[in-house]
Amino acid sequence: MSITPTMVAIKYLLVLIVFCSTSNTIAIQLSDFFPYGPSAGDITMHPNDDHSDGPFNLPSIFPYFNNNHRHIYVGNNGLFAFLEQINQYIPDPFPLNDSRRLITGFWSDIDTQGTVSGVGNKVYYQIYDSTLQSPGRLITFEKATTFVRQYFPRERPFIPRMVITGTWYRVGAYSAKTDKLNTFQIVLVTDEQRSFTFLLYNDLQWAGPKYTTEPWAQAGFNGGDGVVFEMLPHSRTQDIVKLVSESNVNVPGLFVFRTDTETITEGGCGNGSSSSVYSLRPRIGSQLGLTSLNIQGPCYNTTTTLKCQFGSYGIVDGIIINEFRAVCLTPFA
Repeated sequence: MSITPTMVAIKYLLVLIVFCSTSNTIAIQLSDFFPYGPSAGDITMHPNDDHSDGPFNLPSIFPYFNNNHRHIYVGNNGLFAFLEQINQYIPDPFPLNDSRRLITGFWSDIDTQGTVSGVGNKVYYQIYDSTLQSPGRLITFEKATTFVRQYFPRERPFIPRMVITGTWYRVGAYSAKTDKLNTFQIVLVTDEQRSFTFLLYNDLQWAGPKYTTEPWAQAGFNGGDGVVFEMLPHSRTQDIVKLVSESNVNVPGLFVFRTDTETITEGGCGNGSSSSVYSLRPRIGSQLGLTSLNIQGPCYNTTTTLKCQFGSYGIVDGIIINEFRAVCLTPFA
């Protein structure tokens, strides 16, 4: 006689004990960047000081600070702009008005006219359309989808329609300095309703064009109305180079944000406190057990102990997959 498993609602009492530990402080590697450079089909900005490329027509709407955008500028000085080109090389402190609606990865006086050993002083960028083929398209869209799912576990399913990448690869400071070089990347992702921004820092050797005195670089988001903004830690200080070893998602050198609403929302996980919001999927499972219950929301590390109690059916040990995700296998019901 065959038995057909039935699906039953999963009822549980979840108990989590989280112990914090020191995270790895090695900066994000170039292999962890989104595809970039000529091999990815990027456009390479010509060597310059204070230039912007654009405006470029966008194949999809990019919502940012409750405004929808169809055009974008790429600024040599470490930024994307939506309303007008920004060639200013000394960053004014946020919030700014005068239509300066910006996303800045490292706004400073970048000068790509110097000659460096090997490949360097390059600014690469590309606008990916989900309906068109390009060399790095598949990897780029898969990575964008994974980032949103991993770092925003409580978001509904996300299928990107457009990804915009900008990569500043081993760039020097004014005037044509090449003894210290910075490498970072800005990635914008949207499904035309939600938008996310990823800032990746591989190597920051200089904090401002004078190296030891102001003005220092600035990183963050500006709404252009003189009111709403968000800045990354250490902006406008010599310590901005520390971004390579810091993060808001426990990955040194990586910062992730949701950017479509009037308030910038950081990605990542909670601290496991009683106020943390948990995501549990699926909501139903086989009565024969062994349904994998994904648990996201708190932060996990190698010292985390996770146990799941399923009503009167028993307690099972959880399995930590990574710092954002753990699983428990349901018992026989």
